[in-house]
Amino acid sequence: MRPQQFLGTGNPYDPIHRGTSLILFIDSLIILFVIYALSTILAPSIVEVSLGLSAALLTMNWLAYRRKSKVAYWFAPIIIGFASLFFLFEALSMLWIGSYFFAFLMIWACFSSVRRVMTHFHPGYRHAYHNTTEIIPDLPLEPGEMYAACPTCLAVLAIRPAMLHSSDRCPHCQSQLVSDELSAKYEQE
Repeated sequence: MRPQQFLGTGNPYDPIHRGTSLILFIDSLIILFVIYALSTILAPSIVEVSLGLSAALLTMNWLAYRRKSKVAYWFAPIIIGFASLFFLFEALSMLWIGSYFFAFLMIWACFSSVRRVMTHFHPGYRHAYHNTTEIIPDLPLEPGEMYAACPTCLAVLAIRPAMLHSSDRCPHCQSQLVSDELSAKYEQE
C-alpha cells in the first residue's frame, strides 16, 4: 500500500488525468474488440497475432499514459477518438433499427469521449501532464485594470472592476461576465 497516493498533490488536473486514464483503458478494450471483430471477418488466419499485438500495444500505451509519459500523450486522444467514432457508428445503427435508448447512450458516450479528446488541447492540462509551467506573458495593464477569468470559458481578460455591468460579455464565448444580481448589488452601493 502506498499512502502517498491518498494524499493529493494539489494539482487540480490530477483527477482529470485519472478519469481520462480510466476512459482510455475502457476505450482500449473497445478498440481491441473492434480489432478482433474486423480481423475475424477480413483475415481469420491472423486473429491471434493481430489480437495479441494490439493488446500489447494498447496496454503499453495505457500504462505509459498513467505514468504521464511524453510519448503516450497524443496516442491517448487518438485511441479515445477512434472509440468515439465507434460510438457514433453504433448510435447511427441503433437509430436505424429504432433502439432509441441505446442510441442515446451511444451518443452520450461519443460526446463524452470527444470531451476527453478536447482536454488534451487545453494548455493547462498539457502543462500539468508534462509537468512544466505555463508561460504567461507579462502584458501591461492600464491604471485601474486587473486580470480576471471569464466564469464560463475561463479566458483571461483585462477588466476594470468599477466599470463592469451586467451587459458586458466575454469576447470569446459571449457569455455574461457579471450576473444581474451582482451588478444590481454594486450599483446600489
